[in-house]
Amino acid sequence: MNKTENDITPKRCQYCNSVLSGRADKLFCDDRCRNNYYYKVKNEQKEYIRNINKILLKNHRILKSVNPSGRTSVAKHYLEEQGFDFQCFTGIHKTRKGRAYYLVYDQAYSFEPQGRVTLVVFNRDAQSVVS
Repeated sequence: MNKTENDITPKRCQYCNSVLSGRADKLFCDDRCRNNYYYKVKNEQKEYIRNINKILLKNHRILKSVNPSGRTSVAKHYLEEQGFDFQCFTGIHKTRKGRAYYLVYDQAYSFEPQGRVTLVVFNRDAQSVVS
């Protein structure tokens, strides 16, 4: 069965949605639409990363202010009241004993029973305070 020209839906520009003409693999109607499309995509990615970095920096600032001595224990709800986001961290370190420390750059925390959190400074280059 032959397809007529009316059966084929026309391709549209990915940015402005206008009907495309020309090459079969064409995605944009002109350079302006192509540039605007990729600029928008890149900015959306940057905005996502910027928001994650903002949360990480806030978490780091909270941990550093609560733990000036390098090792302490605080109530989990206290960190939550300060605006700490437990879903956002930079890595996980497991000790030989199997305890998990969640890293926020050089600050680390681990959950204890009864709703407490142990805070330590973690430095991969030097001897860490994690045991």
